[in-house]
Amino acid sequence: MQVEAQLRLCQNCFWCCKNGWRMLSQSYAHRKPVNYYDLLGVKSDATLEEIKNAFFHKSKKLHPDSDPSNPELHSQFVKLNEAYRVLSKELSRKEYDFKIRHPYSGGQVFGSASSYASSKSAQDNTHYWEQFRHSQPPEMTAEEREQRRKRNYRLVAYCIVTMMLSIGAHAVFFRKLEKVHNNFMDEKDRVITEIYNESKERARINGFKKQTEILRQKHR
Repeated sequence: MQVEAQLRLCQNCFWCCKNGWRMLSQSYAHRKPVNYYDLLGVKSDATLEEIKNAFFHKSKKLHPDSDPSNPELHSQFVKLNEAYRVLSKELSRKEYDFKIRHPYSGGQVFGSASSYASSKSAQDNTHYWEQFRHSQPPEMTAEEREQRRKRNYRLVAYCIVTMMLSIGAHAVFFRKLEKVHNNFMDEKDRVITEIYNESKERARINGFKKQTEILRQKHR
């Protein structure tokens, strides 16, 4: 009985040690920073096209819908997206490369990099708006303003004359069209009236002949 109890105690100790080592290794793995290049399976000097192709290839394998029974795919897919988000942009990739080369610089590196990026962006914005300010035309003299005013008046007069000519041409065209239409309708009415009168006269003559023939048959 004592031997059996000692064996059971040894098994429990071994099981506890095994679980402890496994939990310790998992916690170390979680604390260890993930190398985005290794996660995507590319080199540190890979081009943007290589990074994009590697991301598409890996995302198909690690997508949660590919194996719903595996809950770890979601976290791996999130890490893969984060790696692609950082490495696909030039500024964030430079900051990440600097962090890899100087792992003990801490937040000071990112602070300086962010301040540099913000200052560079401010300089770019200032340069952008300076272009608009310098591109404005110089102040015109009184003679130039008078010439521009006359040119604008002349342009307005041309527009008005063109509009009036267009209205007159449309009026003449519609009058001509109305005259042609009225002539056509009058001719049509004349032809219809003539056909009607001819038909009426023909019916009257045929009726008279028929009545005459009926009377002749009665007198026979």
